[in-house]
Amino acid sequence: MQDPRPFTYQEAQNLWARLVAGWAHTLDNDGARSLMDGYPNRADVGGSYEGVTRMLWGLGGWLSQPQRNPLVQWRGVSYDVEALTLRAVINGCNPDSPSFWGVDYHHGRDHDQRTVETGQVAFALWQSRSRVWDQMNEAERTHVYDWLERWGRRPAKWQSNWALFWVVNHACRKALGMPYDQAIIDDVMTNYLNGVYCGDGWYDDAAVRGASYFDDYNTWVFASHVLAWAQVDGHTMPQRRDELLERVRQWMVNYPYFFAADGAYCEFGRSLAYKFARLGAPLWAYKMGAWPHSTGMLRRLVGRHLRWYADRGAIRADGTLRQSLTAGGSVEICEPYISTGATYWAMQAFGGLWSLPDDDPFWSAEEEPLPAEAGDYIKVFPQPGWVVTATNGEVQRFNAGSVKYPVKYNKLVYSTLHPFNVGLSGGFPAPDSSLCLFDGEMRGERTKNRAYAVGEPGWLRIEWEQTLNGYTHVIDTVIVTRGAYHVRAHRLTLDPNCPHHPVVMEGSAPCGYIQGEMPHVVRGDDWLAAATMRGATGIRGLAGYNGAHLWSGDTGINSVYPFSVTPVLSANLTQPQHELLCLVYAGGVAEPDALLGHNISGEWQADGSFHLTWDGETLVVPPSQ
Repeated sequence: MQDPRPFTYQEAQNLWARLVAGWAHTLDNDGARSLMDGYPNRADVGGSYEGVTRMLWGLGGWLSQPQRNPLVQWRGVSYDVEALTLRAVINGCNPDSPSFWGVDYHHGRDHDQRTVETGQVAFALWQSRSRVWDQMNEAERTHVYDWLERWGRRPAKWQSNWALFWVVNHACRKALGMPYDQAIIDDVMTNYLNGVYCGDGWYDDAAVRGASYFDDYNTWVFASHVLAWAQVDGHTMPQRRDELLERVRQWMVNYPYFFAADGAYCEFGRSLAYKFARLGAPLWAYKMGAWPHSTGMLRRLVGRHLRWYADRGAIRADGTLRQSLTAGGSVEICEPYISTGATYWAMQAFGGLWSLPDDDPFWSAEEEPLPAEAGDYIKVFPQPGWVVTATNGEVQRFNAGSVKYPVKYNKLVYSTLHPFNVGLSGGFPAPDSSLCLFDGEMRGERTKNRAYAVGEPGWLRIEWEQTLNGYTHVIDTVIVTRGAYHVRAHRLTLDPNCPHHPVVMEGSAPCGYIQGEMPHVVRGDDWLAAATMRGATGIRGLAGYNGAHLWSGDTGINSVYPFSVTPVLSANLTQPQHELLCLVYAGGVAEPDALLGHNISGEWQADGSFHLTWDGETLVVPPSQ
């Protein structure tokens, strides 16, 4: 159950004070690097500079209001946010400091991870200019400029969302009176962004649109950094500013539909270690007049989403941020570029929150329901190839179009109630929400898409490949959604050069559970379900399968829970082309035989279309284009 209390300024301030205190106690003697528990990478050498540069999202927001007290108190101890920020930037940019942020690990490269960090460092200095920048002497300002310039030199070409880090760097230098390159700002904000824009607020995170790289970077870089630029430099290009803010507004029209009634987000994609960073963009959008919903809905969204993470241990008892999503979730939610301090990208949430005045209407607006609270829905998003559904307050994201990193993009569906298995088991991705082929000890997954489409009232079609042991098998998949249930139909065409036929494993969503729990498992000849007090998952074979069993795999692989089990179907293929049909359930606790209460049949047509009849209703899914 979600906490029914409205989100208050005092609650936000208490959480912020806890985070500031935890962070401050990790700092080295120069206050420019953090020393945290976790799994370190190269950016942790000498202490994590990212643990400080990324905290500046929140520190800059706090100091952006000139009248706000710089002292933050937690458990009777005061922390001077202004002094901490000034010390961090001065020592971090000073080449003579032991904690200097500029050690060159990639000699000769024109940019590296520090390029990412320059954006929020420059933005924080602009936000707090009267309290930090204006307090620096000329030598200190020169060090800041030298650092921003070294990691803000123009690359050969724009490759991804990274282009916006250069923009915020140069736009803030411009606003603070430092040398800058206007051509970088103009090129990225016009040519690059137009080249990757796909309509309705969606950006393809690539060099040019067409790669189908859609994920949270649409929010915590494309939206957040456009909004940062609009605040700093938008007045110099008012027409372009308004065009880009309209794109943000269009994205925010969609955004609340990805959150469950309790504030859980339908986790999907990479960099999920950034957690509630996704709140920064809607808060800045609200500040800039680009939030298209009520203020009361935003207040509820922010409060419930922060609570969801805090209540599940995303913040350690000492006030520092974990790399995992929750206390029990797998650390494999991280990528190799996630250092111990990288998670502080999450401070975008407080950067947006504290950019609002203390008396802003946000804090007093009567909270209004999130879409998932107001009722069930099906939302079809053609650009990323997603169908997003809500049933009884929980959200599922069905994924046809996005294929990038394994596991984090390749599953067929992602859920708030039944979060996906992110870790490897036996060296291979888990089979939850997937169709996997087995060849000996090798287990495959979706390798690439050939074509995809989504449509009303909630269907997906994917023609995709699964490469295993050097052989490429082609799979045509149709998914039709209906509340907590969905039907999957597959037509497999095996590689004719493969000397033997692989085995199929088809998984429902995982059923996650915590310490001391024992999932309740029920089964029949061709179906299997697992349930806890929170919800149930299950799968029923309708055609083409010859077995059902419970898959557990390794412990510690679920993105949210310490343990999970997955109901799966299996099939031994005997034909070069094999057709499969199954019914999948993922929702609240259902009756043990709920999977049996449906009459379903499907047929592939000669024209390539698929006809599904479900409890007397027939739906025609058109052929792949």
